[in-house]
Amino acid sequence: MIQIREARSVDEIMLTEELQLDAWGFSEREIAPHSALVASQHSGGLVALAWAEGEAVGFVWGFPAYAGGRIWMHSHQMAVRPDWQGKGVALALKRFQRTWALERSIDTVTWTFDPLLTKNARLNLGKLGAWAGTYYADFYGLRTGLYAGIPADRLLITWELEDERVRERLRHIPPPPPPRGKPLARTSGAGLELRPLDLLEPEANEVYLRVPSDIEALKAADMGLAEAWRLFTREAFSRAFAKGYRAVDLARDDDAVYYQLSKAPDR
Repeated sequence: MIQIREARSVDEIMLTEELQLDAWGFSEREIAPHSALVASQHSGGLVALAWAEGEAVGFVWGFPAYAGGRIWMHSHQMAVRPDWQGKGVALALKRFQRTWALERSIDTVTWTFDPLLTKNARLNLGKLGAWAGTYYADFYGLRTGLYAGIPADRLLITWELEDERVRERLRHIPPPPPPRGKPLARTSGAGLELRPLDLLEPEANEVYLRVPSDIEALKAADMGLAEAWRLFTREAFSRAFAKGYRAVDLARDDDAVYYQLSKAPDR
């Protein structure tokens, strides 16, 4: 059974350093030191750990953010130990974070993630009901471990905690939908073939952007092709967002994976 609770001591927060190393394979200089998390918790942030079988198997860390007269939470890190990934720990951590934030009158949580890590996209968009409409090129610079080899681009996730879609997804998580229409990219034996980005013209309510189903395997096999996917999807996301689309879900067609990009609703 997985238990989620706030960190109760400096010793517990120190466990997050080992979890970062295990989950992402970073060098020690790239992990967030426990002292930063201690200071963040002391100043009103959240450091919560997932416990199972008497051990810490994951954590989530977020802190207050402010701009334009608004306050929200930015969730900077979430890590799950490799042997506990795929067992509901990440979803349990995000559910806890949502409850914690709402109890403090915080109705929005943001975070960034690598758009080519489709497992994370499935959690963020498909299971949590969040959306993304901002793309950051090479946000962190080149990293070690999981993020080594290609530019560290990120999507900015917005999780509107009281939104009805969020409530629905947390009540019942549907399977990934099949894509409809032509994707913005396809592959062949020769590698990546880019479809023209003018497929966004005339504008449709939905478009689908194909991404590699396993970027880590692709990097191991062909780093050049992995980088080509990065640069193509960077341009495709950026142009789509500029035209008012949002990434709202992950779609699957057999082994192919697509982002579903939908027109942002009028506010």
